[in-house]
Amino acid sequence: MKALNLKVYAVERVFCAIAIAIMGTVVFFDVLHRFWTRQEGLFSRLYGMSAAGQLGSKLTGAVIMLGFAYLAARTRGRAPGLPTAVRAALAVGLMWVFMEAFVWLLPSGLVWSQTLGLVLMLWVATLGASLATYEHRHLALDLGSKLWPKKALPYAQAFGNLVTTLFCLLLAVLACSSIKGHFIDWQETSGSAGVFAALAVPKWLAFLALPVAFSIMALRFFAHTLQSFRGAVEEDDPLQMLGLKK
Repeated sequence: MKALNLKVYAVERVFCAIAIAIMGTVVFFDVLHRFWTRQEGLFSRLYGMSAAGQLGSKLTGAVIMLGFAYLAARTRGRAPGLPTAVRAALAVGLMWVFMEAFVWLLPSGLVWSQTLGLVLMLWVATLGASLATYEHRHLALDLGSKLWPKKALPYAQAFGNLVTTLFCLLLAVLACSSIKGHFIDWQETSGSAGVFAALAVPKWLAFLALPVAFSIMALRFFAHTLQSFRGAVEEDDPLQMLGLKK
C-alpha cells in the first residue's frame, strides 16, 4: 500500500510540474504574440506589424533591435571566438525570423491559452492538495493534540481523519454528479456541446480533476485513520506543515 501511494505521489508531482511548465509557456507566448501584433503602441508603429510588412518599418525595427542587442552583448558575458557585433547581428536575425515565423504560423494567436491555463490550474490546485495530504502539509487544527490525553489522542485523530475521509468522498461524489451532466451533453451532441468555447476539450475531462483528487485524498486520509486506530500519533509540526522543515 505504501509503495502504491508513493508511486501515485510521484506521478502527481511529475504531472503538476509538466502542467505548470505548459501553462506558463502557452500564456507567455500568447502575451508575446499580442504584444507583437497589437495595432497600437510604440513597438508596433516602429516594427510595422500592422502595415502589412512595409520594408521601411521593418528595417527601422531591425536597426532598433540591433542597437539593443549590441548594447546587451557588450554588457553581458562574452562568447569567445565571435566579435560583439556578429553576436548581436545573429541574435537580432534569429529574433526577427522567429517573430515572422511565429506570427505567420499563428496569425490569430493562441486564443485558447487562457482557457488551457485555467484547466491546468484546476488540475494543479486539486492535485497539489492531494500532494499536501501525502506530505502532511494540509491545514489542520493542532490544538486538539495539546488538549486530549495521550491515551485518547490516537483515537481522536482517527475520528478526525475519518470525518475528513467522508468529507472528501462527499465532494468526490458531488463532482462526479456534476461531471455526469457535462458528459451527457458532450455525448448526446457528438462532441458539439459540453466543450470550452476557445478550446476543443470536453468540460467533463477538465473537471475530472475534482473526483480524482478528492478520491485520492479520501484514500490517504483513510490510511491515516487506520494508522491512528493502531496507536500511531501524528505529530503536527507547524514548520513542516508550512514547508519550512522536512
